[in-house]
Amino acid sequence: MLFYDVFEEIINNQVSKIESNFKEFYTKDEALHDLRVAIRRLLSYFLVFKKYLNTDTQLLNTLKFFLKSSNMARDTQILIEKINQLDIFENDLKELKTYLEKEYGIQKSNFYNILSLSFDDFLIKINQTIVQKSYRKDGFFDFKFETIAFLSLNAQAKKIKKIKPAKKNLHKLRIEYKKYRYILEILQKTQVQNQKIQERLIQLRQLQDKLGYVQDLSVHIEYLKSLKTILPDSINAIEALIETFKSNLKQKRKKVIFLLSFLRFFEINWGEHA
Repeated sequence: MLFYDVFEEIINNQVSKIESNFKEFYTKDEALHDLRVAIRRLLSYFLVFKKYLNTDTQLLNTLKFFLKSSNMARDTQILIEKINQLDIFENDLKELKTYLEKEYGIQKSNFYNILSLSFDDFLIKINQTIVQKSYRKDGFFDFKFETIAFLSLNAQAKKIKKIKPAKKNLHKLRIEYKKYRYILEILQKTQVQNQKIQERLIQLRQLQDKLGYVQDLSVHIEYLKSLKTILPDSINAIEALIETFKSNLKQKRKKVIFLLSFLRFFEINWGEHA
């Protein structure tokens, strides 16, 4: 298939998911998560294939703004889920849980309101882009999707290799590996029988889970520190929770840095040999 035919199909798919999850924002439990995933994927597709597209900067900035506006609500939601798994702290953390649940409701509502203000304009803009095919760039009309996908994988792999696996770079690596995975997932649909791609996708998803867990813990620790003055009656429980998260973070981060170092030197040719 030609690149632009596949590209139009994948962005149509993500726009449809964004629209449906926006409509079901308060009726579907995972609507916030699914909405963020669809927004992030759409943005990533425009970024990883940027060389072959006429990119609308305003559209990309809108997608980035949507994601940024939803971060706090999603982080709080994940923190609540983690606390619910800690039976040992159940009694001591009741006040904190009550506070977080209230904050989550406010943050979720704020994000929905922000989204509502510009959502119609966003849909008009993205649908115009699709219908008018204004994203198509001279010189690439006859290129096959597989050709551009492999070129983009190579470019993304080189970008990843330049980032040293270190504590300060983990979030950045998480984002770049995610982009790599998104390209590979689309490629898998055009090469269903490619066992090597399927195996690498499994590896990447496992890596993504580990990086996500480390990032979540880092964010939770900083957020909990800010709550000690807001919830003084729960300060001992909050400090105990912070120490639990810190201990877990130290172990997980060490393991994921080792894994990233391995991938950097032994698997960076993924794009070339997928």
